[in-house]
Amino acid sequence: METRAASRVAIKLKVVCRIEKNFCQKFGLTCGDVFGLTAVDISESGIGVVSEYFLPKGLILELEIEGVPPDIEKIMTIKGEICYCTYKKNSGYRCGVRFVDLLDEYRSSIANLVATYELRKFPRVKLAE
Repeated sequence: METRAASRVAIKLKVVCRIEKNFCQKFGLTCGDVFGLTAVDISESGIGVVSEYFLPKGLILELEIEGVPPDIEKIMTIKGEICYCTYKKNSGYRCGVRFVDLLDEYRSSIANLVATYELRKFPRVKLAE
């Protein structure tokens, strides 16, 4: 059963991440507070990424995403919160990042991208709120 709140599409993009200043003293990586991720899918509510590092639930990141959607001509800078992080053999950590305070400009552009490329034929099941 599908439980996602928003439709998503597969992508492959490089993302530059920065750990938010309030979290730097609580959580540190050997590489420092700036590191790279690979985005694997995107929706209006968040982005799926693959990381070589474990990122704990609740960690707030500043994400710089370049290349998507096509009508955004600059790098999107978005704040996100780690919702889950699980280890996948041979590919690193798969993490779900929920967007926090996403600009309306970005939200509508991502929605257009998803509407154009999502291949799902059946409606999603809505969970009671």
